[in-house]
Amino acid sequence: MGQATSGGRAWQAIRRGRFDRLVREYKPLAFEVVESTELRRFRVPMHHVLKNRDRLWLALKVASKYFPTVPFTVADLGTYPGSLLRLLHFLLPPETCRLIGAGLMISDDFRLAMVKECGAEILTVNLDPRNDVLRGKGYPNRVPLTDGSADFVFALEIVEHLVSPSHLFAEAFRICAPGGHLLVTTPNVTRIGNVFKLLIGRSNSDRLIPPDYDNPEDEWRPHFREYSMAEVSNFFRRAGFRVVEQRHAIGEDTHYNVKSVTQRLIDLAKLPFYGIPYFRGLLLVVGRKPVDVKV
Repeated sequence: MGQATSGGRAWQAIRRGRFDRLVREYKPLAFEVVESTELRRFRVPMHHVLKNRDRLWLALKVASKYFPTVPFTVADLGTYPGSLLRLLHFLLPPETCRLIGAGLMISDDFRLAMVKECGAEILTVNLDPRNDVLRGKGYPNRVPLTDGSADFVFALEIVEHLVSPSHLFAEAFRICAPGGHLLVTTPNVTRIGNVFKLLIGRSNSDRLIPPDYDNPEDEWRPHFREYSMAEVSNFFRRAGFRVVEQRHAIGEDTHYNVKSVTQRLIDLAKLPFYGIPYFRGLLLVVGRKPVDVKV
């Protein structure tokens, strides 16, 4: 395993402009294309990378500070539809890192496409064993990697979908090499949009899984719960990580949304509140596994 250090050589040539050009030229896989039932929400043809452009850029920019300067292994937990691993493949020089994705919704077509497109190994694992619906499907609950085998672990926009995120953090800690890092992004429950909803008498749980939701075929599932910064950081510490970076970010990614006049006015009303970090919409936390932990 390579030792993590700031400013890895592989990332010195990457700037926001280069990332944005990649997004403009990006050819999505079928798995990344937004479902036809949702296309009416957008002004342009939409795919996962374009829809999540700012969040993905922030995660990659922050991660680059902690990437090792030698060939290393990246594990992406909750990897479907594969966009992060494909971006890493395009942005990192050849032979820089081994790419591994783990999670659910892993079909044979998806696995083969990811091998072909970016050489990624795709592993099926249930990161939410407390979910009763998933429990009966026979998926392994442990990521099929040896202890300490990954130098950097991503878990982007997944913990909010889990009944209990503690298992994901425990698995991330187990597979992370001593001195390696875990980076998590997730929606911020204290964002100003949620506050506005409460002020006008609406529930701020309208994005969460509906009561009595029952769809055994839905392995991604709606948000189960959203968290504050303190709660997410607590997951890191309880798993054994030392929190090394915390960010409240805007990360709205609504540039291409079709918006009513009312929604545009609401968006304008939010802007002054973004000066207060905990009113922003996205949480990003990085944790480091202590180097003195035995593998």
